[in-house]
Amino acid sequence: MKQSSVEKYFLKSASLPFLDKQFERIPVLTVNNYITLAQLTALRFIEWVYENPEGVVSLPAGNSPRHFIKWLYYYLENWDTERKKNGILPAAGITAKQPPSFKGLHFVQMDEFFPIAPDHERSFHNFVKKWYIEGLGFDIQKAILFNTSTATLFTDGGTRQSLRVDDIFPDGTIDLSLRKKLPADERGRLQKKIIRHFDQVCEDFEASIRALGGIGFFLSGIGPDGHIAHNTFGSSHHSSTRLTTMNYQTMAVAARDLGGIEEVRKKAVVTIGLETITFNPACVAIIFAAGEENAEIIARAVESTPEITSPASALQKLKNSRFYLTEGAASKLTERRFKKLLNAKTVTGTEIDRLIIDGAFISETKLTALKRTGLSNERTEPRHWQIARQLSKKSLQKAAESTYNAIIEKIRRGLDIPKPQRFLHTGPHHDDIELAYFPLVHHLVRSPKNLNYFCYMTSGFTSVTNTFVTEKLATLIRVIKSGKLYNAVSKNELFTMERREIEIHGYLNAIAQQNTYSAGLYTAMRLCRHCAELLQTDSDYTILAYAEEQLELLQRHTPGSTIPETITQIKSWIRQWEAELVWAHFGLDIRDIYHLQLKFYSDAMFPRELHFERDVKPIVDLLMKIKPTTVTLAVDPEGSGPDTHYKTLLALRKALQSYINEYDKEIPRIWGYRNVWSSFHPAEATMIVPVSLNSFAVLHNMFNTCFLSQKSASFPSSKLDGTFSELAQKIWVQQFNDLTRLLGKSVFYNDDHPMMRRAYGAIYFKDMSYEEFMDETREMK
Repeated sequence: MKQSSVEKYFLKSASLPFLDKQFERIPVLTVNNYITLAQLTALRFIEWVYENPEGVVSLPAGNSPRHFIKWLYYYLENWDTERKKNGILPAAGITAKQPPSFKGLHFVQMDEFFPIAPDHERSFHNFVKKWYIEGLGFDIQKAILFNTSTATLFTDGGTRQSLRVDDIFPDGTIDLSLRKKLPADERGRLQKKIIRHFDQVCEDFEASIRALGGIGFFLSGIGPDGHIAHNTFGSSHHSSTRLTTMNYQTMAVAARDLGGIEEVRKKAVVTIGLETITFNPACVAIIFAAGEENAEIIARAVESTPEITSPASALQKLKNSRFYLTEGAASKLTERRFKKLLNAKTVTGTEIDRLIIDGAFISETKLTALKRTGLSNERTEPRHWQIARQLSKKSLQKAAESTYNAIIEKIRRGLDIPKPQRFLHTGPHHDDIELAYFPLVHHLVRSPKNLNYFCYMTSGFTSVTNTFVTEKLATLIRVIKSGKLYNAVSKNELFTMERREIEIHGYLNAIAQQNTYSAGLYTAMRLCRHCAELLQTDSDYTILAYAEEQLELLQRHTPGSTIPETITQIKSWIRQWEAELVWAHFGLDIRDIYHLQLKFYSDAMFPRELHFERDVKPIVDLLMKIKPTTVTLAVDPEGSGPDTHYKTLLALRKALQSYINEYDKEIPRIWGYRNVWSSFHPAEATMIVPVSLNSFAVLHNMFNTCFLSQKSASFPSSKLDGTFSELAQKIWVQQFNDLTRLLGKSVFYNDDHPMMRRAYGAIYFKDMSYEEFMDETREMK
C-alpha cells in the first residue's frame, strides 16, 4: 500500500496505523477532531495536485466541505509562512516553493438538484464556480458542469427550442415514473421529453469523464444512509451518471440547502455514479467524516464485503481509496477499537462496561444471567468479552456483575431528584433542552426549593422557514388593519417590553380553550411588540408599513437563498417566543429565561470563530448573576456539519473556566446531555432518568402548541420523517428497551419506586464535576 507523504505525517500522531486488509478493506486514517481532519484533507489534495497537474478532480459542494475549503484557502494564502522551518508544509513532505496551479486540472461536478438554475445561490453549480473555479483558479473551459434548468429540444417540425424546466413542471414536482408511462396529455408528453433529454445529457456527461480517463481525485462526505454524491442506499455499484430520485435521508440532509424539505421533496437529482468514481483504477478516492452519527454506516463500508446497501463499499475496488475520520466517526470499527484498548496504558471502568454491554447485545444475553452463571463458551462468545476479561483481569461473571451494578446505580441516581439547587439549563437552540430532557424538568420545577433558569445561546433563526414567517407577518398585518390589536391589551401595555408576559398568558389561555384564533392574535401581539421595540415607535401605521415591507421581501425571495437580516431578526423573535411559552407551562418567571443570541451563529459558508468579549463574556456575566449549583449543556465535543453545538460547548467551557477563576466559592456540577442528534452509550451515561407515558404526552402537547415553527418538521432529522418530539420519544424508548435487554423488565416493574414501575422510556445524562468536564473536553480546539 503506497502512502503519501501527507498521510505519513498524520499517521505519526494517529492512534493506530493503517490496519491489515482482513480487518479494514479500505485504509482508515484517524485524527482527533474535525479541524485536523480538514487540514489533512486539504494537504492531501495539494499534494495530489502537484503530482497530477493535469488530472481530473471531483470535489464536494454544500455544507460538508467548508472546513476543507477553509484550510485549503489558508495554506494557499499563507504558503510562505507555512514553508518555514516550523511550518506544516515541509513537515508533511510538501517542498514546492510556490502554491500549486489548478489551471491544468479538469473539474467534474459531482451532483446537482433537478431542476435548479445554475446561478441559484444554493445550486451546486454555483458553489463549484464560486469556491473552486473562481476561488482556486480552475479553467472553466476544462470543467464538466451540470445545468439542470434549461433544455434545448427539437420540435416536431425540426426547430430548436430552448425551454425552462421549471415551466414544464409548473408545480415543481418531478415525476420520473413518466419514463415508463404513457403521457395523459400534452404537458405530460413534454415532461417525458424533458426527462429523456436529461437522460441523454447524463449519458454524454459520463462519456466526457471517461474520455479523460476517469476521475483521478475524488473527495466526498458520507450521508446518513451511506450515500456518496447522490448514490443513495441501494445504488448499483455499476451505476453511471444519471437522473434519479432522492430517498428520505438524503432529502433531510438537503433541506437546509433549499429552505425546507417541502422544497426538496419536489426535486430530483443528477449525479455521477459509483462506477463513474471507480472507473479509473488509479483514482485517489477519499471519504472524510467527523462525529459518531454515521459511525455504523462507515463501519459497514470499511469492514464488510461490497454490497448495494453500502454505496461507499464500492470504493473497496480502488487501491488508493481512503477513509479520513475523526475518532468518533471511527468508533464502530471493531478491530480498530479492540487494538486501541489493548494498546492503551490504562483502561477505565466505562470502557470495560462498554465491552460487556456490547457483547451482551450481540449475543442477546442479559447481564442478570451473565452475572449469575458466567454462561460463556470461549469459542463462541463475542470477542468483546474476551478482551473485557483480559483488560479487567476479572472473570466474565465478576465483570458482568460490576457492569450490572453500575447501571443500577445510574438509575438510582436518576430517581433521586436533587434539591435545593440552582439550575442553569443551557441550549444551543431553543428546543434542545426540551428534546433532551423535558420530562426531568417536570420533576425539578415541582420543588419550590429548586430555582431553574433557562439560557438559549443562539438566535436559532435557521430553523424557521420563510413560509412560516410569511404566515405570521400576514396575520400581524391583518390584525392591525382590522383594529383588533388592542382587544386583549391596552396600547400602553403592548408597547412596554417589560409586560410581555401578557401575551404569554393570553396564548396559553387560548390553547386551554382550544381557540386557535385567539392564539394567533396573541402571537401577532408579540411580533408587534418586537417591531415596536426595534423601530422605537408606538405607531400602528409605522409597524404596519414595516410588516408589509418584510412580507414583500419574502414574497420576492427564492427558496434557499440568503435572507435579509431583517427577516433573520423576525425568525429569532419567533424562536424566543416559542421557548418562553414552554416554561410558562410550569409557571416559571419570564425574567428567568435568557436569550443571549451569541454572534458566532450564522448561516454563512464560513461562520465566525468564537470571540471572548462577544461570545463568552455574556455567559460569564450570566454565571456571575445566577451562581448556579448545576449547569446543563449539550455535549457534542466532536463537531461535524453545522457546528453550533460544538461552538456553544466551547464557549461554555471557556466561560466556566473564567467564572471559576473569578468565583470559586461554589463550583457547579455539570450535567451533559445529548438529544435527537446523538446519543450516549449506556456505559457512558452516569445518570439514567426513567420516563413515563404521561411524560411523552406532555412533551408532544408542549411541542405542538409551543414550537409551531417546528411542527411541520421542515428541517427534520434523517432518522425520522416526523416532528422532533416524536424522534425524542423514539430515542428514549429505544434507550429504555436497551436497559430491559440488559437487566430484564422485572428490574423496573417489580420495583418499589413508582417512577420505575411507570417507566417506558429512559433519558441518559453524564453528571460530571467541573474537573471531569474540563478533562472530557480538553481536546477541543
